[in-house]
Amino acid sequence: MTNQLYFGKRDTYYYLELADKTQVRDNLISDLLGVETNKLFYCSLEHKETPKIYLAKFWKDRNSVERSLRFMTNNYKIVKIDQETFIKLIPDSVDEKENSNYKKNFKNKRQDVRYLKEWSQLRKKYKCTSAYKKVEDPQYWLPCKNCGLIPLVWEFDNGRKTGCGCGKNDYDHFSIQAESVMSFVTRHKGSAQGFSNNSLRMNWNQWVRTGQDIFSEMKRNNSQIW
Repeated sequence: MTNQLYFGKRDTYYYLELADKTQVRDNLISDLLGVETNKLFYCSLEHKETPKIYLAKFWKDRNSVERSLRFMTNNYKIVKIDQETFIKLIPDSVDEKENSNYKKNFKNKRQDVRYLKEWSQLRKKYKCTSAYKKVEDPQYWLPCKNCGLIPLVWEFDNGRKTGCGCGKNDYDHFSIQAESVMSFVTRHKGSAQGFSNNSLRMNWNQWVRTGQDIFSEMKRNNSQIW
């Protein structure tokens, strides 16, 4: 039950912004003149575009929006936003409240607001800073054998770390790590070929199953790894 929220609503949205030559030109001119850009967003097959983003069609899966693009005649660019941004974009009351896109968007907004409140309570159980984010594929991560939480992760150029509910506070906590991309590239003369994006997950799951800390062993055997 503890980790059910981890498998909750996807925390990303996608929409399509018109990006044909005329629109790109007009946006460039607006930027040069310092005036507000008039953007248009994909709405539906019947109405094509709308200047009101709360009437736009939103997707939660990038593959789905990419498939939809194949059947569209106009040129669009895909824009990705998070839940918090989506919530801010959808007003609570509009003149077009019967619009099917708005009704769906507003329904998603209400669900997101409720989900984020619940997630914020669970997030308090984690001993790690806000830099740590949810993993993209939690179904492949084992829950911590001590606190029972699926970890959050922080992946940047010089490090890859997990954070769960084990530890004293956000800055003094238990963490399983994996070799950073910069460490790997440095050891391989500038090449990232062969770098595993899944090694943090594998290291974490191995620790849960057996107690083995693969990264610590790698560092003991090779001081050039970080």
